[in-house]
Amino acid sequence: MNAKPTYEELEQKVALLSRKVNEQQAIENQYRNLVDSTSDSLYLVDADGRYLFINHNHARRLKIQQNDLAGLSYKDIHSPEQNAKFERKIQGVYQTGLSDSDEHHSLRDGRYFLRTFSPVRDSTHPERVIAVAVVSKDITPRREAEEALRRSEEKYRRLIEYSSEAIFIISGGKISFANNRTEKMLGYPLADLQAMPFLELVIAEDRDMIDERQQAVLQESEPSLNNRFRMVRRDESTIWVAANSVLMRWENAPATLNFMRDITRQKKAEAKLLQAQKMESIGTLAGGIAHDFNNLLMGIQGHASLALLNLHPGDPNYEHIRTIETLVVSGAGLTRQLLGFARGGKHEVKSVDLNDLIHQTSRTMGRTKKEINIHHHFEDPLWMTEIDPAQIEQVLVNLFINAWQAMPVGGDLHLETKNMIVDENRFKDFSGKGGRYVKISVTDTGVGMDEKTRERIFEPFFTTREMGRGTGLGLASVYGIIKNHNGFINVYSEKGQGSTFNIYLPASAHQSQNHQCPEEASAPERSSDRETILVVDDEAMVLDVAGEMLRTLNYRVITVPNGAAAIDLYRREQERVDLVILDMVMPDMNGSEVFDAIRRINPGVRVLLSSGYSLNGQAGKIMERGCSGFIQKPFSISELAGKLRTILEQPSPRKKAPASGSMS
Repeated sequence: MNAKPTYEELEQKVALLSRKVNEQQAIENQYRNLVDSTSDSLYLVDADGRYLFINHNHARRLKIQQNDLAGLSYKDIHSPEQNAKFERKIQGVYQTGLSDSDEHHSLRDGRYFLRTFSPVRDSTHPERVIAVAVVSKDITPRREAEEALRRSEEKYRRLIEYSSEAIFIISGGKISFANNRTEKMLGYPLADLQAMPFLELVIAEDRDMIDERQQAVLQESEPSLNNRFRMVRRDESTIWVAANSVLMRWENAPATLNFMRDITRQKKAEAKLLQAQKMESIGTLAGGIAHDFNNLLMGIQGHASLALLNLHPGDPNYEHIRTIETLVVSGAGLTRQLLGFARGGKHEVKSVDLNDLIHQTSRTMGRTKKEINIHHHFEDPLWMTEIDPAQIEQVLVNLFINAWQAMPVGGDLHLETKNMIVDENRFKDFSGKGGRYVKISVTDTGVGMDEKTRERIFEPFFTTREMGRGTGLGLASVYGIIKNHNGFINVYSEKGQGSTFNIYLPASAHQSQNHQCPEEASAPERSSDRETILVVDDEAMVLDVAGEMLRTLNYRVITVPNGAAAIDLYRREQERVDLVILDMVMPDMNGSEVFDAIRRINPGVRVLLSSGYSLNGQAGKIMERGCSGFIQKPFSISELAGKLRTILEQPSPRKKAPASGSMS
């Protein structure tokens, strides 16, 4: 039988138990203080979502006292939707015994929380879950930062994706990232771009240059570089691009960030402008050569004409001289083409229906080129145009011959006319102005042209024919004549697909037809009353041969070598001078200045303008100011006689005093 504990022993046990209780209470208080001091929300709930415990921070968030938990559950405080989600989480932990988590957006204060749901197990039966501990951490600052980052990324993503420039990253020699514009510009999806070296997309001639510049950026010897080069698209077409490359890091490696835009149209416009400037320069040169050559031909023609006058057709030299005249005519035809390219002027402008002119010209070709089938597609009525019919006919003939040569075994030639209102912006690359135009299209089914040939077809002396089979001036003169008519021309052609030449000529403001060409007055070859002619020309050979031709025609002749001498002589001898033959191009004082000066002396003076150039520019303006006529060098003695009689037989504007003094 055990002895009963003494009072002292009981007192010691009570003291020990009390100390343990106090220690346990102290530990619980420490835990309580720790739980309450955390910034997170901590709480326990049972299977029905009733609160078993909440810490101070969560009570403050819910605005309740920690002691007022009796019967309070999650659904009493939160919305049905939030409660349903909470219940699913709680039931999941009870059923699986596993922890879970979610993100919770509080409708009470708009903040975001990361919640962790953990099982609380029975100490005596660990497999049994008796509650769920929830830790709710405020992640609002993080979510706001993520949202700000997302918005920033979205903004820059939109900037990149909707940029009009191609933006891409080259890393390890390949495109690691590319926006939509890059894929559209090059025609490849990003997956394909990532599988091929970037330099393979660059045209072979430009690869070394681009590789060198990319390396310069990667090695930081250049902070950024601007490049212009050519790239090959997926469809094998070539485009010009302008690219700016800067250094960056991509996936912890040096790379280049590239901004690229398609400048193909700009380069084509620049090429057209350069071509136009080149053609202008060549045209000026061609015009000068034609002028000087015509003066030379004038000397040959004049002496040949004079020689023939003194030869009987049976003379052994007669045919030789006639051949010389024929060769002069051929040479003059060559210079006419040069002057046509040099925009050498419109000789006789009329209001013309181009349908009639094209039909007549093509009918002539149709009779000689039976292997060509000609098709007409004419708009009717067609607007009238103010043109020189002879020059536009020359344009048509050159285009028809060009088409015939492109179809050596025959084919179809389509001729089309159309009235058009041209938008100025549409053809600004061709220096075309907006307004009413008549369009002529000449389309063949021939061999076509490649791009390099198309770029040069309007250059003088450029030809694809073998040596001796063409001068290379046909299309050059076409270009010049159309430009001189204030029109423009373009060509569309592909190898093996034929060619189309489109000509645009301004429509006339006056839509009345005039098909009749005025007949030139017939005149006797020789002067019957010994009129006096003043010849003004800076070329000695022209003065000599013109003087001899005039004397042969029974005219008195005065010759002077420059404008100042002509004005001085005319001021003294105006009553004796019946007509002035005036050269247009002279040093110091040109024909325009001389004409104005002698007109001030005698407003009724008769002047026949003579030039190695065509009737254009200043010559045309002089004609408009009242010049009596124009004759282009080289001219024969019969042409000169006809021009002189046409002018001299017109009524004289005033009486002329009787001739006096010596005269050659």
